[in-house]
Amino acid sequence: MIHRVVFFLVAFLFCFSACTKKSIPLVQPTPPVVVQPTQPVYLYQWNFEGTDALHDLFIEDASALKNSVAIVADPLNSANKVCKTTLLKGNDRTELSVYTSDLTKIVYFYADAGKGFTDKANSIPDVNSLGNEVWMSMKIFKPQEQNTGGIKPCIAQLGPVSNASLNPPVSSSGLFQLRMRNGTTPNGDNWNWRVFGGTAYTSAALDVDNSFTQPNYGKWEKFVFHCVYSTGSNGLIEVWKDGVKYINTSGANAIAFNRFRIKWGLYLGIGSSAGQDLTCYFDDIKIGDKRSSYEAISQ
Repeated sequence: MIHRVVFFLVAFLFCFSACTKKSIPLVQPTPPVVVQPTQPVYLYQWNFEGTDALHDLFIEDASALKNSVAIVADPLNSANKVCKTTLLKGNDRTELSVYTSDLTKIVYFYADAGKGFTDKANSIPDVNSLGNEVWMSMKIFKPQEQNTGGIKPCIAQLGPVSNASLNPPVSSSGLFQLRMRNGTTPNGDNWNWRVFGGTAYTSAALDVDNSFTQPNYGKWEKFVFHCVYSTGSNGLIEVWKDGVKYINTSGANAIAFNRFRIKWGLYLGIGSSAGQDLTCYFDDIKIGDKRSSYEAISQ
């Protein structure tokens, strides 16, 4: 009998304890935080594929048949489409310029100005303007037949500069040019970075003529350009080729109301002409503004 009473009391105490014990909520494990990579910011991008491969581009073609820009197979990969520019003998230019989508207005970057630039007289608004900082990357393929007898064809321009305070605005000479300095042998050729100043819109102190490296004919070469257009000390120009920075200048690189457009192709200059047909191929072109970066534009 005593054993039964003891057993009953133990069982009762066990049940009472189990019923009165506070329940502990289950703690769900916190899932790991997945940091999404920052998406690159591109204002424009061309891979020259699809039905609208030349969107937002105005073609300046000096040829009689207007057929100097074409979408063709990559010389090194027939499955890839690229942009081929041909400067025919006797002509001075075959270029593509960035325009608004309806091809009615040039798209500009402005010195010291934000997006939607308006001059200090509040009379020349430009709702299409893109601020004062530009990032651009492009791949360039140059065949080895490009002998122009010493003339240096411009391959890419962050210019020509013009001045929005004039009415009508008047273009000046090209500014910030990537050129090919051609000789008669591969050892005499080189990539050349030129800043042309000393006009009504730029300062002669900005002049640069820097032949910085030899070309890799028959191979794709990748260039990255970064420009901050400024009349003050925060101006900046940087140029990379195949991941190596060759040009790095800082300080004032414009005067008030300077505006800059973007072109690429083949350009010899007014009064010059090609002594033979010249060709240059382009691919994977990206343009960004101050929200971009070297890492983003290089992807």
